[in-house]
Amino acid sequence: MFMSKIRLDMARSSHLGVYEAHQALWKLFSDSPDRRRDFLYRHLDDSSFLTVSKRRPEDLPFVRRIEVKEYEPKLTNGDRVLFSLRFNPVIKRREPSSNGRRGRQVRVDMVQDERKRFMRKGLEMPPRSEIAQGVAEQWLEKREQTLGLALEKETVMAEAYDQSRFGYRGGSKDVVLSRIDVCGFATVSDAALLKKALFQGVGAAKGFGFGLLLVRRA
Repeated sequence: MFMSKIRLDMARSSHLGVYEAHQALWKLFSDSPDRRRDFLYRHLDDSSFLTVSKRRPEDLPFVRRIEVKEYEPKLTNGDRVLFSLRFNPVIKRREPSSNGRRGRQVRVDMVQDERKRFMRKGLEMPPRSEIAQGVAEQWLEKREQTLGLALEKETVMAEAYDQSRFGYRGGSKDVVLSRIDVCGFATVSDAALLKKALFQGVGAAKGFGFGLLLVRRA
């Protein structure tokens, strides 16, 4: 595996949106038309990305600089680590059935879903950051065992929540992607499972810059 820090040409990459970033990164790793995604990435700023991949990225004309190193984390059970993750906070839910047909399955933004619950019950609405914190804790706790981590729950912090909306060629509706950046401390409970999560990513929308889990020894 390889970890790469990629900086694109600012003239071409200034203020890249989610979909434009997705297209740019795919070009660096799509060496054939039928190539399946085998990389993860995180958008760091306007022109910089961090990637984890099975192959080295290509150095194309719109790339200003690429720094590549082999990525083979050496972690053992019991290690205390600091983790960070950008994830897409969604749950799957079926729409109400109609005409005897089963409703289609949709992905629901957990933060917005919780806000709607407060409104339905006529409760005072907490700050969005507070709701995002609760969602992050719930989302991580559900996946704690499969991540190979024992979370120090009092250290988990949702640093940011926002939404991106974009259209794409051939699409009839805009795509809306929600994002929570979360960090905290944890203890490695299963190094093999953690390594799988580091290499394969966590959660939904990995092709759009979500799910890249990063850890370092605390």
